[in-house]
Amino acid sequence: MLCPNCHTDNAEGSKFCETCGTPLTATEANTAASSASMTPQDAPVAPTAAGATPAPAAASVPGPGGAAVPPIPMPQGAAGMSAPAIVSAPAATQPTATVATATQTAPATATTTAATKPGPNKLIIMLVAVLAALIIAGVALFLTYRSEVWGGKSLPDPASIASSVTDKNGKKASAVKAKDVTAALKAKGLNAKTEKVFSGKDSGEFIGYKNAAPGARVKAGSTVVVQESAGPGVPKDTLGAQVNKVTETFADMGVPVHYKKVFVSDAKKNPEGSVVATYPAAGTGVKDDEKDKGIYIGVAAKGDDTALPIDVMGQDVDTVKSQLESEGHTVTVEQRFSSKDYVGKVSGASPAPGSSLSSGEDVTLYQGIDASDTKEAFTGHDLAETGGDALLGTTRAADGQWCTNDGKCITIDNYKVTEGGSDNADYTGDYDGTLIACDAIQQAYCSSPKADYLVTQDYGAFELMPHISLTNFWANGKMYDGNGVHMGDSWPTSGEYHMQDLFLVVPTGPDLQGLEDKGYFDKDALAAAKKQKAVDTNRPFILYRDPKLYDTTTAPYNGAGNGANPFLPYNGYNGSKSDIVKMKPAPSDADAYYLVEASEPDWDSLPDADVKAPSTKDKGNSKDSKDSNKSSKKSGTPDAASLKVFSDLAGAQYAYTIAGDGSAFTTISLDDRGNFSGTVDEADMSSGDSAANAPRIQTKFSGKFASATSNSDGTVTLKCDASAFKIDDKSKSDKSGFSPCGTFTGYPSGTSSDALPSEAQAMLVKRGTPDGPSDWMLINTEGSGIFIRTQK
Repeated sequence: MLCPNCHTDNAEGSKFCETCGTPLTATEANTAASSASMTPQDAPVAPTAAGATPAPAAASVPGPGGAAVPPIPMPQGAAGMSAPAIVSAPAATQPTATVATATQTAPATATTTAATKPGPNKLIIMLVAVLAALIIAGVALFLTYRSEVWGGKSLPDPASIASSVTDKNGKKASAVKAKDVTAALKAKGLNAKTEKVFSGKDSGEFIGYKNAAPGARVKAGSTVVVQESAGPGVPKDTLGAQVNKVTETFADMGVPVHYKKVFVSDAKKNPEGSVVATYPAAGTGVKDDEKDKGIYIGVAAKGDDTALPIDVMGQDVDTVKSQLESEGHTVTVEQRFSSKDYVGKVSGASPAPGSSLSSGEDVTLYQGIDASDTKEAFTGHDLAETGGDALLGTTRAADGQWCTNDGKCITIDNYKVTEGGSDNADYTGDYDGTLIACDAIQQAYCSSPKADYLVTQDYGAFELMPHISLTNFWANGKMYDGNGVHMGDSWPTSGEYHMQDLFLVVPTGPDLQGLEDKGYFDKDALAAAKKQKAVDTNRPFILYRDPKLYDTTTAPYNGAGNGANPFLPYNGYNGSKSDIVKMKPAPSDADAYYLVEASEPDWDSLPDADVKAPSTKDKGNSKDSKDSNKSSKKSGTPDAASLKVFSDLAGAQYAYTIAGDGSAFTTISLDDRGNFSGTVDEADMSSGDSAANAPRIQTKFSGKFASATSNSDGTVTLKCDASAFKIDDKSKSDKSGFSPCGTFTGYPSGTSSDALPSEAQAMLVKRGTPDGPSDWMLINTEGSGIFIRTQK
């Protein structure tokens, strides 16, 4: 059965079309079929009734007025449908009958025309539907990609998280902090790792993503390295590079950069034009108070007999000593802890390797030692106090700068920490006394045979502690020092110990496993360290006990003074070893302060290197190295002549007696660059106790001498930098001996008392040396300070 609408051939007897649903009847179906198979010429003649005379197929019908009307064609019948019958009538009425027949069949013509109209194209409908689905899917994919549902995560644009800051000139500026970028990454579900990079930007500012750009897509859950500015400094890979390869890097540091010739003896090992020394050391940053001084880059140049070549490091000590002596220099050899490469060889010198030498100048060579020489480094020979050899509490073998991989540093010089260490209120790096490794308090040697100080054992490592930390405690808001003071009834009956600085020094080649087995380190800290990169035991390192890693940094003190201080090694007298707090952190590469062995020459005595450096972003920087001397003068760095005097005067302690009964005195230490730090120490007489029993009040101060000049009579003249002098309590300036901070005169040992001011003569009488000072005496020529060196 053929559908009259869509022409689908349906099964016989179907009532509806299978394709378009049009209702079907047998008659319509047959008519449609017949219409589809016949031509107009094949149209059947209408049958006649029985006995009737058939009408002509196309009879003309008379129209009005006798006009002829064209014949009316009979409609083509649908299949199976009979044409309408024509009723027999008289001839006169036949045309009327014919018109009537035509009128009756007209509807059939309309039906047939409708049945043959074609329906919609099925393929076009399908294509439109598919296209619409693709468009919808594309839009959905775009929107979900843009919203980062799939396809990874985009790195945040730092401009969108910039914050307003004030620059060094007081102007408002925008800056992006690395920590804010890290937070934005974590909010996206990405892991973030911070990498510090030296740059001219302020410390903490965002520099960029490592190996990626803002907006780039990264896999969800991946780790992104955020580069954070560490401020200006010297990158680790600077040493050994050709200087013309690093000038662009230093041009953006925002501080003055000075290129200096540093002399070498082996041009094959250290090619001319390569970087062989830096200040600060490679891998460390510029200190805040030295940004005006800037960065020094030592460029290799062929040396001669007027210089101490920088590459003497690692050479045989005796060979170098003989060579220098043949050139007229007096040479002394001292031991210093060193890395494995320098053990038994030259590990440094003073003046530093790479420096120019004046005719006949004294030179000290440092011979590298390791953990096997630790006890020897602390041993004093033929001591009058012991009648032989004894293990001392101090050594200069640990002198030097020690830095972590991320640039934090501790500097030890003349037995004292001059950089780094604690930043709490109890200590700021200026200790009352020296760093000691055992109970060398009232005597110079270790005295307790039952104590647990590492220096007395065979691990090769040792502790260093501030001298005063072995005897002090806190009560009534004050610090008390029990060293040599009689504890009378007025002495506090209770108080507390404070956790103070402790440095674990580990020379090259230690028995580190033995220390772990001993239980020296906190168990949790040791377990955490084992998960990190292992420490390099081929290099000496320091572990600084970090108070931030402890829940408690105070412990009870009883008035009898017989309880153990848990923050110090067991002293063999009070308490037991089990009372002692374990060390945190444990050794790891990240927490180790490694000894910096890059040599630092006397920069200001070196000639400029011929280096064409690009212009810098900081107006204070020079375009090339020819202006470096001018910059160094502005920075206040002492000249070579001053440094020579300061080297002679340097001492761990100078004493100035204010009151003869010991109720008030001042001590200072002076380093070989003219920097000093000191303490005004007074008895608190308001307590009602005698000067011997009263608690002590200490006032810290610091400063520097800007220059030093040698005089023809053997004395020296020092100029104190008043702008650099700082004191905690300005009312104590007179007692510091530095009021005013002006001109000082230094008198060497052997100076006749007749050449001294009367006040100095009176002091020498009280000290039992009326003929003259036994060591250097520094006198404030404009004030009352008279200092005598009591410890080198």
